[in-house]
Amino acid sequence: MKTNKTGKVIPFSQNATFYMKRGAKELEKNDLIAAIAKYREAYERAPEDPEIAIALAEILSQMQRFEESNRILFQLMADSWETPPECHFGLACNYFGLQDYDSAADSLEDYLEAEPDGVFAADAEDFLDLIDDDAAMFETTGLKTDDDYEDNAVCHFARSLLASGDVDYAVEELEHRQSEAPKSVKIREQLAIAYFVANKRDEAKQIANAILSEDPANVLASSTLALAEIEEGNRLAANARLDEMMKLRSLEAEELHSLAVLQLDLDRFSDAEKTLSQLLRILPYDENVLHKSGYARFMQGDSDGAKAFYQKLLRIDPHDTVAKYYLNQCRHADAAAKRSSAKWIIPYQVPFGEAFRRLNHINRMLAQPHEELYRVWTEDGAFRDQIVWATTLSDLRVKKSMLSLVFTFGDEYAERILRDYLLRTDQPDELKRAVFGMLKHLGAAEPFMAYLNGRWIKGRVSLLELDYKMPPSYEGVMQLLMQYMLGNCREECATEAANIFRRYVESLKQKFPRISAAQEISFAAALEYLGRLACGETVTEEEIGEIYRVTKLRLRNAVLKLKPFATAPEEPT
Repeated sequence: MKTNKTGKVIPFSQNATFYMKRGAKELEKNDLIAAIAKYREAYERAPEDPEIAIALAEILSQMQRFEESNRILFQLMADSWETPPECHFGLACNYFGLQDYDSAADSLEDYLEAEPDGVFAADAEDFLDLIDDDAAMFETTGLKTDDDYEDNAVCHFARSLLASGDVDYAVEELEHRQSEAPKSVKIREQLAIAYFVANKRDEAKQIANAILSEDPANVLASSTLALAEIEEGNRLAANARLDEMMKLRSLEAEELHSLAVLQLDLDRFSDAEKTLSQLLRILPYDENVLHKSGYARFMQGDSDGAKAFYQKLLRIDPHDTVAKYYLNQCRHADAAAKRSSAKWIIPYQVPFGEAFRRLNHINRMLAQPHEELYRVWTEDGAFRDQIVWATTLSDLRVKKSMLSLVFTFGDEYAERILRDYLLRTDQPDELKRAVFGMLKHLGAAEPFMAYLNGRWIKGRVSLLELDYKMPPSYEGVMQLLMQYMLGNCREECATEAANIFRRYVESLKQKFPRISAAQEISFAAALEYLGRLACGETVTEEEIGEIYRVTKLRLRNAVLKLKPFATAPEEPT
């Protein structure tokens, strides 16, 4: 603030450079929380500035918030005419943290190709050497064989599917992998959890019991059974099981998290706080761990202690409306008297009553004329934050309506929010496909970065340009093709596959035979097969069928239908 001659206080706003300098000073003191607050201020003022975006992404990566760091870097790549080489190195670090080692290696190679003598060139080469060294990777990651890496990748994908609400697909992926690796403990642990979430309690218990018969100290299997016991009303048995688990030492982060959830579920808040204190040493900036720590403190009557966790979350991300809700609860509630489950829940989301209140508020705002609504949208950051929050709810209809609302505003805020949604691992692919279309209609620059089908990809909506509209099922073929091919092979292969489909569609002369959902997948699989052959790649129908989960007969029929429209070299006999 500054004061003029009349004594009035006049507010002023510092520019991005000011906050960058302040952030750098905090970073020198190794105060990541203070530093990120300043870097966020700088980023808010100049999100397209490469230096600012990369600095923010770097500090997020140091805080192990790898996915958010990726989203910042991908947004920068979308904003830039030419990708700063440092983006590739930053992505590599994040991919490694996310245990996506193939993508990490690809990004390191992209960096070295873009800047072979760059600041990070020596680090990138050392990093690649580590990834190529089986013994070093085993020491670093605990993964040894190809099967270990595949199990790890499938489990990560399944967890993102569970988070996005696609429970059946998660179960399907894990069941498929279990059929290939029936002895894998990692896969069976995750499958038991997925069955539990899918309300297949008997199957969950059967797998968990089988694991415990081999290893009585398996925490994840025991946790699954304890959760089932709680649901069945047998809290005595769940408590006894928890007592046994608490005797174990040297637990991994995932095991500690499962233990803490059980302790909170069973109202053992002091025990939960001790478990979470161990977890905080491993993941000091994780929103789920910080929230559960705040929950445990509040339920023991320590509202001030709880408040500190939510203040920390808001310094990390001032747009976090969930942290704002719980901080408000700490400030306006008598912790000793209020332990209402209606106001506090264990998952990191607001409880139903608050969600209902927020959605009602948004609906009331929607009753205003569009001009007034747009004014609120542009001027009220809290309103935009609530819209973004609503896109993360579990209800698909709410998500879709909120994304459609964002699309109607059609400005830079809208484009940034829609691009960011594509990059979230906890949101469903079907809505991301709709967002691709929204961005296309907004005239947003392609390619669009996205997390689709368990992969980080560059997606182009304009792979297939026609003067007329295709039926949704035919559009679905292209969406599936993009989802599977991009990120899995060279972009020119995807372009060639799209050209094959364009020639096929044009041959129909706008008389479209009906195709089923199963045929959509087999068409997409056949197009990838033919497109990759056209680009000179060596690939077999069996390999493609495995990727798309298409039967040999369906794939063969689709290949025969589309092959006349391919300009590829003759496929191998």
